[in-house]
Amino acid sequence: MKHTILMITMLAAVAAGAQITVTNATFPVVGDTLRTAIDDMPTGIVALTPPGGNQQWDFSSLLAGFTREQIIRPAAEGNAAASFPGAEYFIEIANGGQNYYNVTDQRIELVGFSGEDPLGQGFQVITSFNPPIVERWAPLEFFAINPSNAALLFSFSPDDVPGNIFDQLPINPDSLRVRVAINRLDVVDGWGSLTIPGGVYDVLREKRTEYREVRLDAKVPILGWLDVTDVALANLPVEGLGVDTIVRYYYFNDEEKEPIAIATINNEQNAVTSVEFKANNTSTPVHNAANPRPGIYAYPNPAMVNVRFDFVNLPEGNYKLQFYDLLGKEVLYRQYAIHGNQTEKMDVSSLRPGVYLCSVTNNKGKIVATRRIAVVRP
Repeated sequence: MKHTILMITMLAAVAAGAQITVTNATFPVVGDTLRTAIDDMPTGIVALTPPGGNQQWDFSSLLAGFTREQIIRPAAEGNAAASFPGAEYFIEIANGGQNYYNVTDQRIELVGFSGEDPLGQGFQVITSFNPPIVERWAPLEFFAINPSNAALLFSFSPDDVPGNIFDQLPINPDSLRVRVAINRLDVVDGWGSLTIPGGVYDVLREKRTEYREVRLDAKVPILGWLDVTDVALANLPVEGLGVDTIVRYYYFNDEEKEPIAIATINNEQNAVTSVEFKANNTSTPVHNAANPRPGIYAYPNPAMVNVRFDFVNLPEGNYKLQFYDLLGKEVLYRQYAIHGNQTEKMDVSSLRPGVYLCSVTNNKGKIVATRRIAVVRP
């Protein structure tokens, strides 16, 4: 009996020793550059393992479709610094926007942003989260729990919206208001080793479950503010309104500033839809998601059956992807509705082996990008 107790104690000590603790020493600071890659169509990724320790996660099959480089700059240098006097630094985001952060010993908080409106209607806003969004927290240890909530509220005039889709509402509002409520539960539910392209890391896995509700209010003469979310969903082409649940798994190392990986789970919570991971040296061609030039990237290239196409920085609209043989004859095409960066998989097994020119044309027939691709057979 004493021997059994001793063995259990020794095994527990070994297991405890294998775990890491992630402290605030991994918080990014001004001057750091964070480099990550993004795979919007991961295959062979098993992230949904049960809680527990001494696990081995193999993400080595990830492809670096896009890369992201984030430079941590002093908040005072930001275009909207005056609106966030307590912020310590900012990071540039898509479409020229900027996120502003406050840092304490235990948290990195997103206090607000400047940039495109959350409903994606093409007008610019500067707004704050109150309370702020908890971006990182420390220390992280196995089975640590951190509940948090955040909120966003901003008003705007319907005239500020390009094309003013709100004219389609059955009311004539003087002003509109967006309300965002976020409730999140973070649980460190696993530890072990994680393999990504270019490295193997000891990690803690943090499961983030976020419940987000976005409402739209309209200010109507005499009646004041009215919740018109349901009316807007029924009458307007506006995405992002309503209630959503977002589940992500974060994998943190005790030395690296970037999360080693962030796996986003689908609505059914049974598959991984995308993974952002630390950008080490990879054998896969990568391209910068911040590059303002529209483009198309295809791999594997040469391809046998399926080709993964990454459409980069394309304005929102309908596009046609066309395959031409060496004689200039169109042999295959697909049509896509695209906004910004988007990944699509295409079956090319119907094509004969050879070299093809792929072109992307917009709805006006203008070619916006081209790429050569080879089709081979085993």
